[in-house]
Amino acid sequence: METLSDQSPFSRQSREQDEGCHASGNFVIWIAVLAVLIGLNFASWSFCMWVFGQPEHPMNYRLLTKLERLEPIHGFTPVSAPRGKFVSAKDLYAQVYPFGDDELRAYNGILKRSYLKNYLEIDNVTFLSGDFTMLVVQAMGEEDVFPAGYVIRARSTTFPDAIVDFALPAEKTPEPFELAEGQVLKIEESTTCAALLHIDRMEDGTMVFTAVPLVEREYVFNDAAKIAVMPPPLIRIEPERWPISGDAVAIERKPVSLSPEATEAAAKADGER
Repeated sequence: METLSDQSPFSRQSREQDEGCHASGNFVIWIAVLAVLIGLNFASWSFCMWVFGQPEHPMNYRLLTKLERLEPIHGFTPVSAPRGKFVSAKDLYAQVYPFGDDELRAYNGILKRSYLKNYLEIDNVTFLSGDFTMLVVQAMGEEDVFPAGYVIRARSTTFPDAIVDFALPAEKTPEPFELAEGQVLKIEESTTCAALLHIDRMEDGTMVFTAVPLVEREYVFNDAAKIAVMPPPLIRIEPERWPISGDAVAIERKPVSLSPEATEAAAKADGER
């Protein structure tokens, strides 16, 4: 009969070795499981921070609005409007002229983020003001950034390389709304608070500034052009929807070289860098 020895598979030493191996294996598995759980938790936290921190991304915006985790967009009065700086088209052109494509894209994201959050805790809003010559008026519909209202495309009277898309969102698109080409559009300061929402740089150096009034009131341009501006709770922010009047044949083509005014503004911007 075979006797039990220290080397026998039934010996205490062998059993202890087997139990040690199993314990070591279980420990490694538990460490791996915990590492995966920590990684998933960090990824979930990072995703939530990205979604809540950058609502200007179309996917994030759809998710936040569907979950009702983003306050609806609302208008202001001249008294309750957020603080900011009123700039002319020429000064704004000089400010953004040095931006590269990535910088301009990031800046546009910041502008939309502030608007979607109703400018909470922000006191440096960029407001556009000045006189502009009317080019074209286009009604807005369900496929546009704002589902109703009008957008007026006009050129600065003092700086031809600056175009404004002046969006006038409304609860319902009024009819008629007649504005004559060449009429001067005055974007006033505190009574309008036209906040900058988006910037497009054209191939010839022209820039299109999309702005929207934050002051909720009736805007009267003439007897046949009146509109009660009221921002909708939700908008469409996909990149292909900007500029809002992009389908309108409204920009007079300019030479590839910049105009003297644009050259002056560009030189000023380069000197400030």
